[in-house]
Amino acid sequence: MKTKAQVIKENTELKSIINAVISNVSLGSVEDINNHGIDGGYSGFIYYSDTHQFAMKHRKTIVSMLENDANEFGQEITEMVAGFGVFRNSAMDHEDKRELYKYIGGGKCEQSTITNLMAWYAAEKVCRFFED
Repeated sequence: MKTKAQVIKENTELKSIINAVISNVSLGSVEDINNHGIDGGYSGFIYYSDTHQFAMKHRKTIVSMLENDANEFGQEITEMVAGFGVFRNSAMDHEDKRELYKYIGGGKCEQSTITNLMAWYAAEKVCRFFED
């Protein structure tokens, strides 16, 4: 597993979100999150109030990460997000799509499944940076 210093050196533009994720979940949880996902209950990523605050504070970085990943997969952001865990076995409903568009576009967002999902996406992505 890479050190935090190595991960930050490789992803300098993401230093703030890397520090934020690790300060919540700790380095000791990174491997477990990589193996099982963040939905198992990790500090700062359990309650909607916490995940909403995290997603809103790091919105620009998260949207940039979403855009990069969607481009890499040759998809639109909404198409990619519709394949994430919570939506995998059921379609993303109209309200969720509306919240996602508001989140991506910088509009006022409610505490919701979307902001929770954005925080979880960011945390899992950051944790994957630590893999060798």
